[in-house]
Amino acid sequence: MLDLPPPQHYEHVIDSRCGVQQTKQAAYQALPRLEGWCSEYKASVMIDYVTLMKPKKIVEIGVFGGSSLIPMAFALQNNGFGKIYGIDPWSVGASIEGMDPVNANWWSKVDHEKIYQGLLKKIEQYNLNKHIHLLRTTSEATPPIQNIDILHIDGNHSDTASYHDVNKWIPLVRPGGLIIFNDIHCHTTQRAVQWLDDNCHRLGSSDDNHGWGVWIRP
Repeated sequence: MLDLPPPQHYEHVIDSRCGVQQTKQAAYQALPRLEGWCSEYKASVMIDYVTLMKPKKIVEIGVFGGSSLIPMAFALQNNGFGKIYGIDPWSVGASIEGMDPVNANWWSKVDHEKIYQGLLKKIEQYNLNKHIHLLRTTSEATPPIQNIDILHIDGNHSDTASYHDVNKWIPLVRPGGLIIFNDIHCHTTQRAVQWLDDNCHRLGSSDDNHGWGVWIRP
């Protein structure tokens, strides 16, 4: 297992080759206005992957305020094609299901409808409607989406939900496709992380943003 390179590596190597600095600056400026926890570093890496892989289809499980969805959509916009499917029910019931009391208490106080409506306005403001399709439902209830190029899993972190997400969605990623899984250090996601390590090739991981890893589907 390798640590992902520092931000300076990406800023120098990718930006100089692909001219995506404007895309990254747009994402960095948007992040403080979006609800969520995506760091500039993670946004930068995700933009790099979208720029280099030229995906037609991205799926994100767990959208919340769009702090990781919007940067990837900016990269799709820069590519000139592609769509990201954002799956999230934006509901208290789904957020607290299977969670420990502390996290359940926190999520129960979040105004999910306000978060959702705010995201819709941001998508319109940034002119990203062409590249984003939101599915307001649970991961479990969403019909399968075939031939995924990039999959980002950052949904409910309970043991049951996170394990379900990897079992359902990773087989739908095309061979050679990319999987990004968030909160790899959370004790309730360890079964899902182990499944990933057993069935996919881990490219690396980062302790940034609560810890996340990157895998390739063989």
